[in-house]
Amino acid sequence: MVPQSTGIVGCELVPVAANRDPRGCLLEVYRQSWINAFATVQWNVCISNAGVVRGAHVHVDYDEYYTIPKGRVVIGLTDIRRESRSFRESIQFEWGATDDVAIVVPRGVAHVVAFEDDSVLAFGLSGYWTPELDVLDCQWNDPELGLRWPDQNRRRSERDTHSGDFRQMLRLYEDLSAQLCA
Repeated sequence: MVPQSTGIVGCELVPVAANRDPRGCLLEVYRQSWINAFATVQWNVCISNAGVVRGAHVHVDYDEYYTIPKGRVVIGLTDIRRESRSFRESIQFEWGATDDVAIVVPRGVAHVVAFEDDSVLAFGLSGYWTPELDVLDCQWNDPELGLRWPDQNRRRSERDTHSGDFRQMLRLYEDLSAQLCA
C-alpha cells in the first residue's frame, strides 16, 4: 500500500490523473506544474519481468521522477545525504499502476525497485544520464539500507550482482558530491 508520505526530504508522492473506462486507461503521468522542483530533460522506460530487482542505485547529479504505467513493484528508498534531516531514513512500499501516484526521487536518495509483476517503469531525469557518474550502487539487500526484503531470490543485472556494499556507495557519493560542488 502506498503511504501518504515518504518521510524523506524531497522525496514526494505526486498524484497523477487517471482516466479509466471499459477500454482501458489514459494516464497523465507528468505535468511540470505538479512538481516545481525540476524539469525533466531525459525520459527513460524500463521494462522488467516479475522477479527482477534493480538497484540499489543513487545519483549525484540529477533527480528522478518515477511513474509506473503498467505492473506492480516494491520500491525501497534510503536517504544517504548527510546534510538532510532525514539522513539514513528508509521506506519501502508496494506501488502499482492503479495507485495513480508518481514518485520524486531526489539526488542522494538510494533506490531499489523489485518487480512483482511484469512491469513498465518510466522515469524522467533532471539532468542527462552519464555513465561516468552513474556507477554509484550497492547490493540491493545490504542491511545498512534499512530495507527488509522477504524474497532474497531475485534476478539482477551483472552490474547489480557485483556491486559493493553500502559504506562504499556512501563514500563514493560523498566524494563525487564534493567534487561537483567545488
